[in-house]
Amino acid sequence: MGLSASQARLLTITARKSDCEYESMRLSHQKIALSRDMNIVSAEYQDAINQTKLMWDFYGNDSQANDLNYNLLMSPSALNNFTPTPLTDTAGRVVLSPELAAAARAANIPQEGMGGLPSSDVRNTFIEALGKNEVITTEMADNIQRTTYNQLAGVGSADLVNVTIEQMTLTELSTRYLKDIEIDVTDLLLDSGGSNLDLLILDTDGNEIGRIVGDDVNGNDTTLDFTINGENVHLDARHITLDQFLSSDYTISIAGLCWDNDQLRGKNGLYDWSVVDKVGSSTLWTKIFDAMVQTLTTGDEYTDAALQYAENKIMEMVECLSYVDENGNAIADWSNAAYRNYHKKKSSDKITKWIKDDVHHYIGYVSEGNERDDYNDGYGINVTYMTQAYLTYFAMYMEGISNSKYNVDQLREQSNLIDNYFMFDVITGADTSGDNMQIAGFYDALFNQICIQGWVENDQVHDQEYVQEMLKDGAMYLSSIADDGFYYQDNYSTNSYIKEVTDESKIAQAEAKYNREKEKINYKENILDMKMKNLDTEISALTTEYDTVKSVITKNIEKSFKRYDA
Repeated sequence: MGLSASQARLLTITARKSDCEYESMRLSHQKIALSRDMNIVSAEYQDAINQTKLMWDFYGNDSQANDLNYNLLMSPSALNNFTPTPLTDTAGRVVLSPELAAAARAANIPQEGMGGLPSSDVRNTFIEALGKNEVITTEMADNIQRTTYNQLAGVGSADLVNVTIEQMTLTELSTRYLKDIEIDVTDLLLDSGGSNLDLLILDTDGNEIGRIVGDDVNGNDTTLDFTINGENVHLDARHITLDQFLSSDYTISIAGLCWDNDQLRGKNGLYDWSVVDKVGSSTLWTKIFDAMVQTLTTGDEYTDAALQYAENKIMEMVECLSYVDENGNAIADWSNAAYRNYHKKKSSDKITKWIKDDVHHYIGYVSEGNERDDYNDGYGINVTYMTQAYLTYFAMYMEGISNSKYNVDQLREQSNLIDNYFMFDVITGADTSGDNMQIAGFYDALFNQICIQGWVENDQVHDQEYVQEMLKDGAMYLSSIADDGFYYQDNYSTNSYIKEVTDESKIAQAEAKYNREKEKINYKENILDMKMKNLDTEISALTTEYDTVKSVITKNIEKSFKRYDA
């Protein structure tokens, strides 16, 4: 290699080596930056796993603990014993949502407060505005305005209303409340031209104790007397009490035969369609639901949702799904039947026997059909099972559907229906209908605090996370009623109904984020490591080549000097 060529190559190698060393240094700085990023992510994760949330647990047993939110504090329910716990700012003013603030403005309550209590006219204006702003129903607002304004509520009197929440078993609920609620089922037993249904009474083994025959109801014979387990029972189809529907000694079913009517002529089980529709659309179910709601409602949204869930599940089991298409053809749909069987030329006696067996074993309506249109079809539904199923669905929702030990299956033997281990919350000592005194007492106490302490509007209070952070940061406080009947401002940590717990959902989110960021950083580090390794290899090769070319140049120079020395 010529001297000039070697020198040119040496310069090229030197330049490339410098580029590689610079690139290696740049990648090294990027790795350092990634390490800083990893430290930041780790620090954020450490902060996140320490996150907590506030829980409201009025009963103190975790069974109905809820995330603390504005509505729990400022809306009447059994979960707060119908006693407001106003959210307050650092100046002690009551923090109002836009809806409540609009009611305060409508009543001309100054934001700095009135320094005292106004007349009942101002209170009624406030309540009326609550109805207009849909904080409460207009009917509720009218009822509250008809009550006497309690000026001592929260201002010297801790007894806002006489309301006690008592827990009781199914047996206690039945004997104390449900025994006084009567339901008339005779409209289902009367011959309507398409059915002949009886009120069928079976013992726990499925044996018939007796029946009230539908035809006899036309003659006003609606009673049945029988003895079971040594107890005399008087049953009147016009006055069946809810506790009789829930008896553990016998069951009450509606069962019998149905036949063709003018609207549904045809074969393949369409005859009993009319009776499925008749029973499913009857007032029997709404009477049961309304009675249960009146007994079990406690004013809180969760209980209301549980009652609605139970109602929806029952109606899914009893309503007729069949229909008439656009051409007038009757289309049978038995998909929601608990049991449906189909026979050829069976006698009505056999159909009747099978129906009696079916209502003993199945929850939901059952049907035994006949192929020929001159044969009767059978229909039955065990109302005792359905009433038990309603309360079971309610209990399942209250416990958490996926966590509940109860279940409702089409087969009674495979179901785990309501028992005395579940405790019902029932409001005692107060009238929960009419004027709803406990609701009036709640809003009287809240109104009094707004008038005395003043108020401030905050449009973020419906954000649960915001409210909890404000309380934990000390930017907001709670005002609670004391034994002396007055409200005092305090920190959330001193409130016996509030507990601070680890926020598992936030921790799970933080962990997922940490793992994602860690994977990204590890991926980038692996790429940088691979690039730096390649650069190190290239630098090593360039160094070797550099030394070789430099040696060649040195030898060429030595040869040149020796030649001229000679």
